[in-house]
Amino acid sequence: MRKAMLLFLAVTMALGVFSCASAEETGETTGADLFGIWETADGTREWVAGAVLFSEGVVITSSALLPETADNLTVSDGENTWAAKAVIPDETGMIAMVFYDISEKTAEKEKWPFLPWGTTVSAASCRIRFADDTGRTDSCGVLAAEDFHMQGRRFLLLTLTEQVKPGSAVLTEDGSLAGIVTAEWAGEGCRVLALPTEEIIRSLQDAAALLNTLPVWGNAPEGLKVTLEKNRVTIDWKEMALPEKAENEQLYMVLADMANNYLNCYPAETEGRTLSLVLTPGRLYAVGPVVAAEKPDDIPETFETISVPQAKQLTDYGFHPVLTAIAEGTEESVKEGNAPSPVTEVTEELLRSGRAYFYSCSAYQVEKTTGDKTLLVTLTDPNGVNYAYGSTWVYMPECMAEDIWYLSLKEMGLTKGLDRNGYPAGVYRMAYYVDGDLADAFEFELK
Repeated sequence: MRKAMLLFLAVTMALGVFSCASAEETGETTGADLFGIWETADGTREWVAGAVLFSEGVVITSSALLPETADNLTVSDGENTWAAKAVIPDETGMIAMVFYDISEKTAEKEKWPFLPWGTTVSAASCRIRFADDTGRTDSCGVLAAEDFHMQGRRFLLLTLTEQVKPGSAVLTEDGSLAGIVTAEWAGEGCRVLALPTEEIIRSLQDAAALLNTLPVWGNAPEGLKVTLEKNRVTIDWKEMALPEKAENEQLYMVLADMANNYLNCYPAETEGRTLSLVLTPGRLYAVGPVVAAEKPDDIPETFETISVPQAKQLTDYGFHPVLTAIAEGTEESVKEGNAPSPVTEVTEELLRSGRAYFYSCSAYQVEKTTGDKTLLVTLTDPNGVNYAYGSTWVYMPECMAEDIWYLSLKEMGLTKGLDRNGYPAGVYRMAYYVDGDLADAFEFELK
């Protein structure tokens, strides 16, 4: 895993050169083929998705068919099988990197070279390499190919001679990788959306931002158990031998979001030695013990990684968002029962002023009060640093036609780090989650 991590970062740093190479320039042959991702449980082995080899120990595929964790997942090239160690989705959940164990060295496999950045493909010049439910690979033709733009990203909208599943590869005549199928086009026969070369690179760079502060993949401390259900993690170190410490030192259990510049530290010498937390979907965390005289400022030397899956859209009780925004109001006015007013433009001055509120209006259908759901509100800055606030959510019959609520960003602590370290220019994303499902999200830009 450590070697795969280092190789991935090395290749990612050279993406500008790698992405502009053609099959002829690199001398690659067409001997490359799809890898397969399989799930093994209770003595059975089921095919999950096709995947494209990116570098030694790393394949990339669509996130659409992957389970929430890497437990029981294996990666196969048709001859060899390796245990999957981590599944790291990009921020959009379009594609995912699957790291697999290459501790036992095997013959190096050929990779498809990336098609030059931004190249438009035609139906006549490309084909699809796909796998069926037995893992057998085959090819099919493309009847039509066009660019399709959605949420600021370019996709390939392809009409095929037969239906294929996400994770399939879009190849040119010379054997270059032009894209990866990420989703089926609903309701229109054999049509799919594929992520083209430059968007694959963009997604990998987004995912790399979650990894670039990680010097090596640590070996998990023996006896440390981590379980994940949606975005709730339980950390159990009852069976872990605690590290030795000096008289003036303390033992902490440290949880680090790998794209953040701060750590969450918890006393480790507690009676229960367990910790249950709600984490931000789509993020990569590391957790492990640290001995220090003061609160630690570095990740543990040995740790377990936690890859939190992207959240599914909230649909419980017919939930649907009406308006989610930044609103402006004064503390005195809000205390008097006046709701803050949503704004059309967010400024740094407003965020620093203490007058900024997270505002939500939604609707749902319930017959009785349903409570004790987890609520998580997050703010992610343009550098990928994530700030989060946790509370509880209650569905109430008297509010279901128009459930309006608002919380001060300052009181939630969502702007504390930004007030101290500065607000980087760029796009910010806010979201809120109920029981691990995405209720709504929006973006604003600071210039």
